[in-house]
Amino acid sequence: MAVPKRKTNQARKLKRRAHDALAPIRYSKCTRCNSLTLPHSICDNCGTYRGRTLLAVEDF
Repeated sequence: MAVPKRKTNQARKLKRRAHDALAPIRYSKCTRCNSLTLPHSICDNCGTYRGRTLLAVEDF
């Protein structure tokens, strides 16, 4: 079994983990109602996707 010869210092450890950070959630605006939605998904507010109405949303 391989055993390291030297202790890994903090700078080398943090450089190796530089790509492990989580990216923030990106939102896009709906073209019809301008509400924020997840990209490539149906708008929860008006029920449209790419200009077409796919869900009938009831107004409260």
